[in-house]
Amino acid sequence: MNIEQFEIFRTIAQVKSFTRAAKILNFTQPAISSQIKSLEQYYNVELFERGSSGVKLTEAGKKFYEYGEKILALFQEMESEIAKISGSTKEFIRVGASNSPGNYFLPQTIKFFKEKHPNAYIRVNIGHSFEIIEALKERTLDIGVVEGDMSNSSDLERHKVSSNKLVLIAPPNSKWSKVKNITVEQLMSEPFITREEESTLRYLFNSYLKTIGYKLDDMNIVMEITNWEAIKEAVMRNVGLAIIPYPVVERELKEGKLHEINLEGENLQLSWDVEVVIRSGEILTGLKKELFEFLISPHTIWKAEAELVAKNKMRFI
Repeated sequence: MNIEQFEIFRTIAQVKSFTRAAKILNFTQPAISSQIKSLEQYYNVELFERGSSGVKLTEAGKKFYEYGEKILALFQEMESEIAKISGSTKEFIRVGASNSPGNYFLPQTIKFFKEKHPNAYIRVNIGHSFEIIEALKERTLDIGVVEGDMSNSSDLERHKVSSNKLVLIAPPNSKWSKVKNITVEQLMSEPFITREEESTLRYLFNSYLKTIGYKLDDMNIVMEITNWEAIKEAVMRNVGLAIIPYPVVERELKEGKLHEINLEGENLQLSWDVEVVIRSGEILTGLKKELFEFLISPHTIWKAEAELVAKNKMRFI
């Protein structure tokens, strides 16, 4: 076993996808699959259960994750202390990110930052927004990158870096291809796919529904899925409709694999903000300050999103 295997395992567990973890870690999927297979053979247990909605931890996987987090924290502490003794300028930065920024623009953003600051060692934890907020308050993270609007706390300093619309998506089949608009009332009876209960998007959409006299439980929910890629696939397979951040589904909409429907409603302005969050009153120094200022720069997220779009285009030339 080696530290890299712990990092790979943790990333897969957090994003619930081998494919997404490979992109975040800049590895090939066969490479990370091989590392997990090696761990499972070593312990003679399965660490992940594979399913249509992604992967989830087995009981053995949960135990491995619990101890793996402790091992990684100790390893980081050791590296930091040895760096101090050796006079190294290497600096460790702990970043927490919720699913959309953590899976999409943040990996590219960190790549740009590392090119300018090779001495930065950045560890990224991916989880729900409320988990990132709590970790910041408990001082186990230095910087948070969260989505939605769940960070309203006097203990935190918030910087909005992006605002994207939420879109209602449908399969481009004969039933939906010519539908341009639908009311919230009509949506209530349609098969609907939603994120899990802990997700920020679910919280945000349910809060909106309550303002107009509905709630999420009133909807015809046919499936809960824990990651965006699986939700898109389910919609394409005509399982149901879904609401999803536009950057996550931009490519599929442009290619005609999915169809966007306008959701009508009084004063309806569903948006999806991305914020960089730190503790109030805390003065960041060194590379932590550099990374924070880099993340809140509008140019940074624009460059990361632009390169991501360019990469997606190149894949289909």
